[in-house]
Amino acid sequence: MVRTFAAGLAAILATVLVPAAAPADPAHPTTATAGTAAPSPAAAGSTAPRVDDLGAGVVSAPVTGAAIDGGTLYLVTRGLQPAVVARYDLATRRVVGHAELPTGTGGWAAAVDHGAVYAGTYGVADIHRYDPTTDTATRLTGLGTDTYVFDLAAAPDGTLYAGTYPSGKLYAVDPDTGATSDLGQASPGQHYVRSVAVADDGTVYAGTGAAARLVAYDPATGQRREILPAELRGEAFVYDVAVTDDLIAVGTEPSGKLALIDRHDPGRYTIVDTGDRTVDAITIDGDSVYLTARTSGSVYRYRRGTGTLERLGTPVPQDETRGVFVSAGQLVGVAGSGEVWTLNPDTGATTVTDLVAAGMPAAAEPAQSVAVQDGRYAYVGGNFGLQVHDLAAGTSRRVRAFGEPKRIVPVGGRAYLGVYPGGFVDTYDPVTRTMARRGALGGGQNRPRAMTWLPDRGQLAIGSRSEYGTVGGAFTLYDVASDTAHRYDPVPGQAISAVTARGHVGYLGSEIAADGVPPTATEAQLAAVDLDTGRTRWRWTAVPGATGWSDLSAHGNRLYGLTSAGRLVVADPVDRLVLASYQLADAGGGQLFWRHGTLYGVTRNTLFRLTEAGPVTVVGGLGGGWFNEPQASYDPVADVVYTLRGTDLVRIRL
Repeated sequence: MVRTFAAGLAAILATVLVPAAAPADPAHPTTATAGTAAPSPAAAGSTAPRVDDLGAGVVSAPVTGAAIDGGTLYLVTRGLQPAVVARYDLATRRVVGHAELPTGTGGWAAAVDHGAVYAGTYGVADIHRYDPTTDTATRLTGLGTDTYVFDLAAAPDGTLYAGTYPSGKLYAVDPDTGATSDLGQASPGQHYVRSVAVADDGTVYAGTGAAARLVAYDPATGQRREILPAELRGEAFVYDVAVTDDLIAVGTEPSGKLALIDRHDPGRYTIVDTGDRTVDAITIDGDSVYLTARTSGSVYRYRRGTGTLERLGTPVPQDETRGVFVSAGQLVGVAGSGEVWTLNPDTGATTVTDLVAAGMPAAAEPAQSVAVQDGRYAYVGGNFGLQVHDLAAGTSRRVRAFGEPKRIVPVGGRAYLGVYPGGFVDTYDPVTRTMARRGALGGGQNRPRAMTWLPDRGQLAIGSRSEYGTVGGAFTLYDVASDTAHRYDPVPGQAISAVTARGHVGYLGSEIAADGVPPTATEAQLAAVDLDTGRTRWRWTAVPGATGWSDLSAHGNRLYGLTSAGRLVVADPVDRLVLASYQLADAGGGQLFWRHGTLYGVTRNTLFRLTEAGPVTVVGGLGGGWFNEPQASYDPVADVVYTLRGTDLVRIRL
């Protein structure tokens, strides 16, 4: 029977390697509270740890928004504060001007109309106008309570149309006054308007997610029609859309389909399979439809006259493309990692320009992950980048990654990366300085949430969340020798967000969150899995009302866990008993680690340790600039831990 009971933490720590004593009062579990501040401060007279600042964790200039006007590209950064809109001259391959945006942390949406440049931001769904003649940017308007402007397009009469998240609405914006018209949800029940295009007759086309729909909207009548071919309605997104007088071209995710739809008779269409995951950028030039696709990063040409698809090249392998354009007979593309490429569609000749080297302002971005390898290299994951800190040389450099490294685990001289999107496992070799794609989780997995190394098995234990539009996730045992994945579903309808193991048992923590759709579960669970068979031994709601687990650690015969709401729990996994529970001040989760037999943890603001009296602050005021839950990496040889203070990587000497 699942129960909770009262027990002093001194008894808990004293019996780490022996069975737990019977409870004195099963009806009253021990529950300690840290109050409204950080955990209790360390005892007076204790020596404060030394904190070494190693500089910005990850520095970059990734791009999400891109638009073209003649020989000039306009680019909007991602994840930086302040966000930047920049002018890139195609002739000189230099950034020749830029301005900081007044609000937002980046911009997926960019458009040019009559010399004015518009950027739609996220963090807050604002639209800004950039004047390239003066290099100034001003806020034009905001779009309700939304947090993302995902796309912008200008109509022939100058009206701007914007698609948003999470309301999934289409907005019309007057570019002169900033007056907005809320046109409502583009497609009922869909929370993303991922792509927008406007035809010469003023018809607006909006592509949605997390269930793919294509809506044709007539501004004159307000009439809407859903025109996506039925074969594509199982896709998660209409990721991009382009339009001419007679043709609508749409690209989908996650099956990488290109659909060519007769604009005047949408019942006539052609569907082309690229063999990739996402058609992320499209442009139409006469008989040719050019498109880029992930995860390969390849560029394709579809010839309408012959009905043939050909791959023209892969300018930046495994990257995303934030815009593809035709300029002076060349294809021009913008890679999300922060590069501009050109490709001759007839010869395949390619140039690639690093935007930072070309003058793009770079800055520290929120970190995805952190890890230390052999005391020599510290890694910080970013957007399509991995910052490699050489601790011996005191240097730091950014390496292009094939996505967002959500987790990093050093194994055998390499760093293994759990990568989003697509749910991939990649490696980085610091000696050869090479990044390699090793394998995929498969099974519709998209977002790695937890990863740990099982040395006795030669496997990575990985928890993940499913594709957009799908609830659930998986627990995967990934063999590094064979690059094969063994996938299980221990908590149906929930993702796996925390993983640990002891012996032949894996202990997993779930989360109810799903990408793009409401959760179907109401409470997160713990689960035990037989690592030899994959069989789920038990599931347990250890913390009623918890929506997710941030980290787990099995030690002796105890299981230690931290929920995403900041509750630290000590449990007996055999009898499924909560032995002690503490509410931390930070509600954003964190990561646990062991030092000399004592449990430590890092949250956004605090490095703490667990004592008989409860959590005690070791270092406070971190204010870590994390994109995901806070992480820490402990080096037992040097007795130091690496984490973030602000956006800087710090080494804390314990």
